[in-house]
Amino acid sequence: MNHNLRKKNKKRAGGGVRSFFLPSLFLSLCIPLTACKADILPPGREVENMALMRTMGVDAAETDGVRVTVSSGVQSKGADKGDEPPQVFYRDAGTVSGACLAMQSYGTAYIFYGHVGQLLVGEALAERGLAEALDYVERDIEMRLDTELFVVKGAGAFDAIASAATGTSSAADRLEALEDDAGLMATSATRTVKDVLAGQAQNGASFAPAITLTSGETGNGAGEGTDLSAAGFAIIKDNALAGWADGDAARGINLLLGQVDADVLELDLPGGGKAALRIVGSAAKVRPVFQDGTLAALEVSCQVDANVAEAPAALDLSDDTVRRRLNAALVAAEEARIRAALDLSQSLDADFMGLKKWAGLSAPWHWDALKDQWAGRFSRLEIRLRVEGDIQRSYDVKQ
Repeated sequence: MNHNLRKKNKKRAGGGVRSFFLPSLFLSLCIPLTACKADILPPGREVENMALMRTMGVDAAETDGVRVTVSSGVQSKGADKGDEPPQVFYRDAGTVSGACLAMQSYGTAYIFYGHVGQLLVGEALAERGLAEALDYVERDIEMRLDTELFVVKGAGAFDAIASAATGTSSAADRLEALEDDAGLMATSATRTVKDVLAGQAQNGASFAPAITLTSGETGNGAGEGTDLSAAGFAIIKDNALAGWADGDAARGINLLLGQVDADVLELDLPGGGKAALRIVGSAAKVRPVFQDGTLAALEVSCQVDANVAEAPAALDLSDDTVRRRLNAALVAAEEARIRAALDLSQSLDADFMGLKKWAGLSAPWHWDALKDQWAGRFSRLEIRLRVEGDIQRSYDVKQ
């Protein structure tokens, strides 16, 4: 077909290809695509012949390789037949893929990993490196990048998953509750495998929520037993566990990243009694300071918003002096928390919050110099922190 005929056909067909050679084009494309589909996609299976896993854990094996643990949720047996306890399977192998395949030998049902919503990594494996576990999620055709990631502090993933599996509950149930309540805890936040991989690629470091196994009252109506509880954050650098952020440092991370939906700050009042401020939001900015082309400092500013949640009846919240005192106490407390997060980042030489990226966005004309100088200076860089507080509401009831 010559050039003029192609132009005419495109014009008459609205930019498309004329139908007289569509069949041959269509057939030539369909044949290789059909072959590719057979090679790439897993065979179709009936749901009733599948065991749907909801949680996966990866640990360092006792010898070489890894231990992979998977668990289903509590399954209903049908109307008036009660519930079936969660299933828990595990296997040791040289790789995550090998262990997952080996687990297919359990029973007659096909173990399906496409419903896995949480990935747990034990502390020992996290210290050795998370690359293998994260790479499996990234490459496997059944796993998803939006899988929530948790690092188990002081224990293995097998311990966390097995201990949470009871007749009425599973690891998935408890972890989903932690995910739903993350914004209310102030010391935790949800992070997916994709979030952690992106942080590693962009900043060389990232972080993930940490969980611990706690004994005693579970708080979920199950009485005495073992529960999974939030424990701040695991700091990841060069694909391995570098440290932990808990207490003030964990709160400071959430303040800087604007991930505070609710937190209560309790203050001792000079005249006696206590006041409680509810933290309802925060927003931070980062700006680089250059002197003669050299990165000299970072300026970090953070606005913290709060409401008065509780105060003695005798405290006159309409008094400007009282409000200034409360605001000063708010600023001092939140500044200490943010400073703890920044100090941790510098002590580990791990920019897990992405400060470099923030600084570059605020001063793009310095980006090349910032990239070149960051690695050698960040851990000892002066960080000038300024926190401002705003108590927005007191909920006073006027008679």
